Amino acid sequence: MTAATLTHVGRDLAIPRESEGFDMPAMASKMWRPMLAMGLMAVAAGVVVGAVQATLDNSLSVSQVAAWNAGVLFLGIGLLLSAVTFLLATILGELRDGGTSVQEALGEKALILKRPLTGKLFPAAMMMGLMTLLAALVIGFIQAAKLDTDPAAAADIAAWVTPLRFAGLALLFTGVSLALATIVRALRFQASRIQDIAAHRAD
Repeated sequence: MTAATLTHVGRDLAIPRESEGFDMPAMASKMWRPMLAMGLMAVAAGVVVGAVQATLDNSLSVSQVAAWNAGVLFLGIGLLLSAVTFLLATILGELRDGGTSVQEALGEKALILKRPLTGKLFPAAMMMGLMTLLAALVIGFIQAAKLDTDPAAAADIAAWVTPLRFAGLALLFTGVSLALATIVRALRFQASRIQDIAAHRAD
């Protein structure tokens, strides 16, 4: 894509449909269902493990399970939020393809919104959040192992691993917010494009 292909539509920049490059919505439409399934399974596993934990008599075993099971639950929530993000990306694809179809039906050149900064950032925020939660899960297992051999080190880990988990969730929620902001931009672009076509035909 070159600078010559850019067109102003309202307050946004547009490019020809064929110049888009990587089609993230197409990938997202295939990914949200597996993410949803994995998230539900992880949360269910965490609940089952919690029920088993309640039956344990050994206080050390209870503390060890608690150290890593929170990470399982947080990862499950993270996978569910990733599914939401992928579904929002799928909605963006539907808006793009629907707008393209309308423009082509009217005999106009099919233009799409040039991916805004929010559209570039939300996949990265989602992936960073998910990787953070995966790392926190691994750290939870390390913490559980140290409870038996080095309780002081385990306590140090516990002091910062919980904030790390919440930081991962914060990144995922940021990704969702950025995806929603991108949808707002896409809707505004579609309205501006229709107005431009109508004004052109009125002339």
